[in-house]
Amino acid sequence: MYAKGDCMVNLKCDLMNRWKGMDKILPQVDDLDLSILCALKENARISNSELAKILNVSETTIRRRIKNMEEKGIIRGYTALINFYVIENSIKAFIYLKVDKRNLGDVVKALMNERRVVTLYRILGDYDLLCEGLFLSMKELQEFVDKNLKIPGIISTVTHIVSKAYIPCEWIGI
Repeated sequence: MYAKGDCMVNLKCDLMNRWKGMDKILPQVDDLDLSILCALKENARISNSELAKILNVSETTIRRRIKNMEEKGIIRGYTALINFYVIENSIKAFIYLKVDKRNLGDVVKALMNERRVVTLYRILGDYDLLCEGLFLSMKELQEFVDKNLKIPGIISTVTHIVSKAYIPCEWIGI
């Protein structure tokens, strides 16, 4: 929420909930910045003038705040959210990989070049990597596992297929 005079603007988004109770000394954003981020997250195409009206501040203030957050790296860019599931009826799989540490770099490099790999994380625990992939069919997933996960350095894998998303990833629509 951003308060200006008697005007209270309520832009609720997951950022507000995520950062509620966070020490205000630590973050590089104040309530106005947070309201701007929420509005841009909801609609990155909103004009500065529209946003200024909603938040009851000048367009110059909006422009300056956005530029400042871009320079700080808080806002990294603007993009369209594409729902891949609507286009290709994808199968989402999470694949855990146990990797020989001596081959970790080679395995990461090989997986980063695979078109069906959406994200690749280094993780702690029983496994070393977590690969998230979108596949067009079970056959394509099986071929990926048979071909791409039999490379030197991969000791073992466990594959989990997503059957339902309760909180879907907005970046890939699944």
